[in-house]
Amino acid sequence: MKKKLFATVLMAAGFAFGSSSRNPAELKGDFHFPMVGPDHTHMQQLLMNSMGYINPTHGLIDEQSGYPVEGWNHDPSKGLYLRSFTQLTSIGEWVELLANIAAGYADNPYVTRDDALVKLEQAVHSLVADQQDPTVSAKGLLGNFLGLEGGRRLGPLGEEVEKVDFVDAFGDAKAEKIWQALTERGWIVPQREDVEGKIKRVGEYGSEYFTGALEPFADDATKYKIMELLDERVVKIIFGDNVNLTSSIAKTIGALLHPNVKEDPKAVELREKMEAFILAQEEGYNHLFDPETDTFIFGWNASTDQFVGWPDGKGGWVVGHQNYFINEFRAPFMFCLLKYDFPVNSVKNSGFQIKPYRMKDGKDIYTLATWHGSAFQSLGLTSFMQESQFAGWQKNLENTVDIELDFARRLGNPGFLTESYSGKGVEYTGDVGIPDIAVASHHRITDAPSLYTLGVSYMIAPEKMEAFLAEHWETFSGLFTDHGPWEGYNTSSNAVIEFQTSAHTLSLVLGGIGSGHENMQRYLAAHDLETKLAEFNKPGAEMNLLKEDVQWLSWTSAGDELVPQRTTDRFQVRGEKVRTGGITIVVLEEKGISLSNGMLEIKYRAADPIEGVITLKRAPGLPIKPMVFENEIYIRFDVAVGHENTIEIPMPGTPGLVNIKELILVYGDDHVVAPVDLTITGFEFIPVD
Repeated sequence: MKKKLFATVLMAAGFAFGSSSRNPAELKGDFHFPMVGPDHTHMQQLLMNSMGYINPTHGLIDEQSGYPVEGWNHDPSKGLYLRSFTQLTSIGEWVELLANIAAGYADNPYVTRDDALVKLEQAVHSLVADQQDPTVSAKGLLGNFLGLEGGRRLGPLGEEVEKVDFVDAFGDAKAEKIWQALTERGWIVPQREDVEGKIKRVGEYGSEYFTGALEPFADDATKYKIMELLDERVVKIIFGDNVNLTSSIAKTIGALLHPNVKEDPKAVELREKMEAFILAQEEGYNHLFDPETDTFIFGWNASTDQFVGWPDGKGGWVVGHQNYFINEFRAPFMFCLLKYDFPVNSVKNSGFQIKPYRMKDGKDIYTLATWHGSAFQSLGLTSFMQESQFAGWQKNLENTVDIELDFARRLGNPGFLTESYSGKGVEYTGDVGIPDIAVASHHRITDAPSLYTLGVSYMIAPEKMEAFLAEHWETFSGLFTDHGPWEGYNTSSNAVIEFQTSAHTLSLVLGGIGSGHENMQRYLAAHDLETKLAEFNKPGAEMNLLKEDVQWLSWTSAGDELVPQRTTDRFQVRGEKVRTGGITIVVLEEKGISLSNGMLEIKYRAADPIEGVITLKRAPGLPIKPMVFENEIYIRFDVAVGHENTIEIPMPGTPGLVNIKELILVYGDDHVVAPVDLTITGFEFIPVD
């Protein structure tokens, strides 16, 4: 009754709900989100408030470029300069939102449908210009951060400086003294056997602070040359940020293929320009592919022609690679693989882990783990690669939302745990997450829930998310401002986290309005990519891994006594004193089997609890380089005496699960002796088409 009453109040106030095909002239001044249920009044209100971020009166869109600034907060005294730069992910989200407004997915009183096309034209013009500007781009890819100063875009300040540059500028003797003074002053930290310095721009840094060890070099000519070397602008290309932008532009094109706007001459012209932009990125992506590892390199400093990485502590340099699949770039990476025909090995060599999470009711559910246990790494900023059509992906996403909801309710968190500002000063960190579904083992921050992943979560489980919003509405509505909601709420300090970024706010809106799948589907159809997507997600064949021609081998690492027993429908292993043990399952097929896009169902009985890891080993002799991260399933067998328990593990659709030859379960501990009595009564892969 309350929901119906509130909907009536909104209608009376001019906040209309209904079909996106309404006459645009009727919508002026209205909020209208056609893909949000009209009875989901809390999500409607959250979106209405979030749209305040794009109100032109707030100045959050750069006038010269048409790009969104990094965020609301700008306080140089605290080291906050969020209105002086932007990033590619935010730019992509902004052009995507403008196209959604033009198509009728997000009518609002701040930007009309016609105005959205004008603003989109400006942003696209800037993107095309920047793609051709060598000070901010290289090989068709843009630097991940862009400074917004004086009506032009600039690359970010470099993070490292080469000692040889000082030698070239000042000669050997003077350069050595300057280098030592910079080190003593704390402006650089030498690395790579003192040939390079990591720049530290904190505290008293800059031309006005040539004091202490730097005082001998305080004359204008010397200090300005030093600052010129330290504060050189660079073009740093990051793979993930660029695939975010590419996929956003594809969705933008898809939105402009909506019948409401498809034939508009401006929309036609914009689609052509954006498609040309996407095609011009291919050279850069090809440059980032490493055939020695069959993976993509994390990034490239085009200014120094050095791939992004880190010192190895021995004077060398470790190049970073995209070799873990489940992160915030997963769906954009999948799109680019289809669009550019990336080598399929780049996905096959991106490993993942699946982990169990114990719900409040005691039931384990399994989902894909992310590096930090972060919601946006699992769900993405929005959902768009047609995951709802592929049950393996959809079930993983649904399980993740269920886990986020369960963990939030246990802790009383108004929001989900994901990379964000933490509420501790100006700290922004990726360490916010759920420990159980994190790959990294270090401490997770669990008291800084934020709002932005509630949008994409609503796409996956709208009824559950509307209920969650209702539960915490007093707190959520307390985050509202006229420029949209603040980042989140710190539950330890009981304080609002008063930060706001474009990337997070626009993600909340785009997820909430729910158009990502429709827009991407139009793009895929227009470019004949739907068949390739289906092939990417092709389910494996049904497989009973207990059938007679599948080998089951039991073993221990230290030769502890085990008693295995195999029958036609089960495999039992027993031992009184076992340390590390294992079961290796070997299929008959020479090139292995596919466990892609389906459910791995395991039935068992156990006298004692067992925790282990199943490693999925692909067949030997395939034309592919070795993996850095094997695909693994962390598994938990509870006590089940006199009855069977069932474990259901959703397997995502990916070529990385093809050619599986062995499944190796390892359990126990080399330093702990324990009894083992485990009977596997069912072990099946069930495809879901």
